[in-house]
Amino acid sequence: MPGAQRNDTVGMTSLAYKSSFLPISVLITGLIAPNPADAISDRRIEDARYACTTFIDGEDKSKRKKDIDRARLARFWLVGFLTGAYEADAVLEFSEDEGDAESVVISRVKEYCEENRDNSIHAAAVWTGASPKPLPASTAVGFDPRQYSCGAYSEGRDGRGDARSRAEAAEFWAFAFVQGTVSVRHHPRLVISVANKRKIVRALKQSCARNPTRTLLDQTAEIATRVRPLPER
Repeated sequence: MPGAQRNDTVGMTSLAYKSSFLPISVLITGLIAPNPADAISDRRIEDARYACTTFIDGEDKSKRKKDIDRARLARFWLVGFLTGAYEADAVLEFSEDEGDAESVVISRVKEYCEENRDNSIHAAAVWTGASPKPLPASTAVGFDPRQYSCGAYSEGRDGRGDARSRAEAAEFWAFAFVQGTVSVRHHPRLVISVANKRKIVRALKQSCARNPTRTLLDQTAEIATRVRPLPER
């Protein structure tokens, strides 16, 4: 595993009996300068703790609005995660029929979750990613990562209203993308905690400021290749 600082042959084996996923911290190589940690941190869904049963319940529209909102966020996270996983595996395809493509992906997630309700949404995403399907070209919040530019992100990050909301959504998408990449490049059980999201966002802000014409997809993919998992001790 190039770049990954892991001593895990024995450690991971023994850990598997305690927990199916290993939370990690990350180092992003080439990232200079610790800026103030002002990034958005959304703990309404942390993939290692957000259970399949919670997602299934949230998809039931008769449940509380809070649970429905979290399930919608989980859908958004799932698409970002799978984009990163498929990109790392060189099987990424997009469909212009966004509704149908999302339905196919979510039906696979639900299939897993119905059989494994106590498992995490991360486990469901890894299982779903083993059978690649085309992903929706545009996300639920209305941006296409192949078209949304670093310049638009930088402007939105400093702006207000819809532009600001879209930039914040882009940060969450990038965080999910990197998580998906790590699951392929390093180990499917490795989970980047939401506490590390600020490092990924910082890298996105700095690299996008230098490359305003690049797309969110290309810039995030480059960042993801520089993420090195550092298991917590």
